[in-house]
Amino acid sequence: MPAALPVLVGVSVASTAASIYSGEKARKEQKRANRAQERIRETQSARERLAQVRQARIAQSSILQGGATQGTMESSTTQGAYSAVGSTAAGNIQFINQMDNLQQEVFRRMERANMYSAQAGYYGAVSNLAMQGASMGLGAPTKSTAPATGSMSTTSATGAQASSVAGKGPFNNPLPPSPFG
Repeated sequence: MPAALPVLVGVSVASTAASIYSGEKARKEQKRANRAQERIRETQSARERLAQVRQARIAQSSILQGGATQGTMESSTTQGAYSAVGSTAAGNIQFINQMDNLQQEVFRRMERANMYSAQAGYYGAVSNLAMQGASMGLGAPTKSTAPATGSMSTTSATGAQASSVAGKGPFNNPLPPSPFG
């Protein structure tokens, strides 16, 4: 089997390299997908902000039109309602911006987690390669302590020859059989 050892080591090295390469490609694709998801989130967030501004302008226009129709354009009620709508819209946009910032933080942390996961995969692949090398006998050679033959012959105190076959039975006893029965 020593002739097969270099082939097995070569296959192991090649498969580990392929695993690392595929892992790197997967990480890059995940990064691209994350960036696309980030652009989608940014577009949705911008649309929400524009909707808030639009709703605020519609509400303010309605307040101004009502004040002009009723002749209360200069009243504090009309001016207060107009300002309240603007203030509410500003608060809503502020909330959208805060949520956007939190989502960006989650995105950055997920990217970092993916990077660490990929590193762990690489280290695991290298560790598996080392373990495979060790299990294939690349370490120090070992000596076998098994007997050279499959049977053992002994002479008892009475001169009778006893024989036992090594490896038979669930308990492999290397001692000769007892002369006392």
